[in-house]
Amino acid sequence: MIVATLLLTAVAPATAALSLAPTAGDANSGSSMADAGQNLTAAATGVPSAGVHLAERDLILKETNALRAANGLPPFRVNEALDDIAQDWAEQQATTGSMSHRVGFASLYPSGWSRAAENVAMGYQPDSVVDAWAASTGHRANILSSSTDIGIGAARDARGRWFYTQNFGRYAVAPPTVPGAVHRIAGPDRYAVSARTSARTFAAGVPTVYVASGANFPDALSAAALAGAARGPLLLVSPTSVPAVVLAELRRLSPARIVVAGGPASVSDPVLAALRTVAPRVDRMSGADRYEVSRNLGIDAYGSSGAPTVFLATGSGFADALAAGPAAASVRAPVLLVRGSADVADAATLAFLRKVGARSIVIVGGPATVTQGIESSLASAGYAVQRIGGADRFEVAAGLASRYFPDASRAYVATGRGFADALSGGAAAGALGAPLLTSNQACLPASVRSAISARSPADIVLLGGHATLAPTVAGFYRC
Repeated sequence: MIVATLLLTAVAPATAALSLAPTAGDANSGSSMADAGQNLTAAATGVPSAGVHLAERDLILKETNALRAANGLPPFRVNEALDDIAQDWAEQQATTGSMSHRVGFASLYPSGWSRAAENVAMGYQPDSVVDAWAASTGHRANILSSSTDIGIGAARDARGRWFYTQNFGRYAVAPPTVPGAVHRIAGPDRYAVSARTSARTFAAGVPTVYVASGANFPDALSAAALAGAARGPLLLVSPTSVPAVVLAELRRLSPARIVVAGGPASVSDPVLAALRTVAPRVDRMSGADRYEVSRNLGIDAYGSSGAPTVFLATGSGFADALAAGPAAASVRAPVLLVRGSADVADAATLAFLRKVGARSIVIVGGPATVTQGIESSLASAGYAVQRIGGADRFEVAAGLASRYFPDASRAYVATGRGFADALSGGAAAGALGAPLLTSNQACLPASVRSAISARSPADIVLLGGHATLAPTVAGFYRC
């Protein structure tokens, strides 16, 4: 036996440890506490590792509520926001291989709480950790407290050791009902998120991997749709180097071909040299500007087979084209970037449409992003043109989801204010037949919330960490 002495003393076996955080009481009143398929993975089919331990987390919930029932207390409600906080911290502990409390954990809680507390543990098996907490006075007090809501996290480190987190909160109002299980793909930077998105979606041996700069969005926008249609990933690199986490993922994937989106200013020649150590064939699709790069990527993918449908989005912003990627992938169509402010479709765009044999055009975004003149000129040229627009980027993404993914069992959610996490996520969503919806950092826009509710997906995948999408997004809180 040893004594674990973090914050409060708890007795634990030599192979395991417990720790208890200070409890935030009623006086805090909800404010922050100062310190307290073919190429798809067969096992998870695209569900991040956060979902792998659902059985263990459910067992912990069952045993926790059984302890409460034995003491005449009502069961905890599962609060998806607290669940997201707890799982994130369990995974962070497993990554470092060290048990600790998250300083200021209550500052992450949705507003409205009047009590907040946290239990952590490591080393115990899932079927014994609640017994260990129950045998420790402070931990038991948290479980048998007046808290109403709970979140539970469980993760294993590289040595197979379990790490657990319980986050407790007392709320007078029940949290929103979330239509499916919420998972998150996060990492220390955009390159780690890109690699983890790929690792949790694609099996080794994919025929083609797309690679683009993570420093900017234009080249990757078209590449994401093509990667999804090819059922392969889009990985992000630095303009001057391949991050180690991305190189490791490329080696695991062992693709037959890598397609690099963009010229040497976006992805340097030394990066190409590094990529050639991974794949027998590496091809660069470049051009004089983002529009030519977009056209060349589309011709490489569909110049021979043809693309009856082509999606058009402005190249001056990222929001509409990001959401368009999975929709385009679902019908094996490219996303072509255009100068959205032009009066008419230019000659290069029309030549591309003829080259791929397009018959119908889907314009993504309202007239403020792709002008009515472009739409009219395409219709005059004989193309069947439809527009999917909306009052804002969130409505555009929701409209694409409604049109192309009416029965999707999974939905991806990324910030609508940045592009980095959504680029690789869009390719994964396209490969798995799922929409990519966008959100504010702290809450879901009404249009996006409605789009998710209408589908009741079994899985909701958040792309990015808490700084990008807060736990309240996981909790389905509406703006």
